[in-house]
Amino acid sequence: MPVMSKAERAFCCGALWRTSARTIVGSLPTDRLGDEVLEIGSGSGAIAAELSRAHPGLAITATDLDPVMVDAATHRLRGFPDVTAMTADATQLPFAAGSFDSVVSCLMLHHIIDWETAVAEVARVLRPGGCSSATT
Repeated sequence: MPVMSKAERAFCCGALWRTSARTIVGSLPTDRLGDEVLEIGSGSGAIAAELSRAHPGLAITATDLDPVMVDAATHRLRGFPDVTAMTADATQLPFAAGSFDSVVSCLMLHHIIDWETAVAEVARVLRPGGCSSATT
């Protein structure tokens, strides 16, 4: 998966995306999130921040392949003690099988050439009965 263009980075760091993040988080099946959530393609961390605001204490791991976006997310999420931002490739997630109760992905699967492998990775890292949610 390639890194984002400057225009995509600007969008992910902008006010429109932050506002959209609130709407997206409001549409998630929050009764099924569990305790540990993985976000793939987290960009600047707007979804993780909104999710953490809506569900304090939820352990969230926000991942992105683009190091510029991981830096932006790390900066945005520094006030959220239960949220971690890190670099990760959605097609080779660095987590053990069954590590997360939920996996969230918003507007990023279209960036992945080998999306089938990414979806298989989501299934691998989900605990049995886990929940995945994607907006594309």
